[in-house]
Amino acid sequence: MKDPFGSSLLVSSSNVAVKPLQRVFHKTTASYKFLWFLVILDLVKEASHDAGPLRLSISRICARMIAKSWIPTQRFKLSFGRWDQITTIIESLKNPENDFPFDPRYKEPEALRVLEDFAIAQPEKFRKIIFSPLGRYVPYRFLSVWFPKAVDSFKEAIAFNSKKNPYYFPENSLSFIEISAEWRKYFLENYALLKDFTYWNFADFLQTRNTAVPGLVKKFELPESRISLENQRKFWAPFLTSSHLAKDIYGNQLDPDNFALDHFLPWTFVVHNQIWNLTPMDRRLNSSKNDQIPQDTYIGPLALQHKNLVRYHFSKNRKHSEEFFAEYENFLGIEIADFLSASDAQVIEIYQEHFDPLQQTALNMGFQLWQ
Repeated sequence: MKDPFGSSLLVSSSNVAVKPLQRVFHKTTASYKFLWFLVILDLVKEASHDAGPLRLSISRICARMIAKSWIPTQRFKLSFGRWDQITTIIESLKNPENDFPFDPRYKEPEALRVLEDFAIAQPEKFRKIIFSPLGRYVPYRFLSVWFPKAVDSFKEAIAFNSKKNPYYFPENSLSFIEISAEWRKYFLENYALLKDFTYWNFADFLQTRNTAVPGLVKKFELPESRISLENQRKFWAPFLTSSHLAKDIYGNQLDPDNFALDHFLPWTFVVHNQIWNLTPMDRRLNSSKNDQIPQDTYIGPLALQHKNLVRYHFSKNRKHSEEFFAEYENFLGIEIADFLSASDAQVIEIYQEHFDPLQQTALNMGFQLWQ
């Protein structure tokens, strides 16, 4: 894909060496550079906006790198690569022997809190599992594009320790980094652009490791709030009332006046609310299903339910329903009139043709089957 962050897009500055920053993610083979820089940007933004240099703990940055990985790897099931250091660290934290209170449902602030508690309660394990793989190498490797030659160790990197770099190592130690006043000002003033620049390159990195994943660029962070399903509920409600539908596609009782709209394929997999993936069900069952994948035997009932839903609105007010009809057409690759004229067997076949690969991809990523 074409890189929108060309050589002239990052804001130049007479006070800092920005040009090497444009190359910092070239030929990146691991996730750590993206996460390292994203955390630094966040910490600069969160710090008080005075004009002086900013000192940051490398241990703190490492903990936040893992916390920032939680949503994409644990909630959205993205792969950073089988041998990626972040992947290895998270797998180690899953091991009960390491006494880490692992929960894939943590949001980033919750993950950070338990990681910081872990660093205090289990300092040796924190150092072995998290700090050593990241803190020993990442801080100077990120700076490599500012060095005049390749270096293989922190000892060699110290020879190029300079306040002209985005950060330097005070006392030549791997305990802290310090960002000069000039670089701090540049990061703060260009925070949004630099974050987008990093996420664009991160998305390119992840796409080669998650080739079949939908909505990848939306899977770095959880949105502050999910988009309302109000319009979708309004689309379903009159159909449920008029058809006197008593059961959902799973065979459970359904109250047309008090139902939840279930994402058949979980929202954390598809990251959208398109109508073809929604089906009404009991609110309590919807909570228990959560992010699990229904068995493929339910695709047929789902397909026929949607055929009846579309038929209802097609006969009532086609123009009012055009936006939802377009979602069916774009996903199924068939005009809405042809969808309605197809036999039940053909509609089921069309749905299975489009759902089966998505369902298998989700299961391959680690989403669980709903029993």
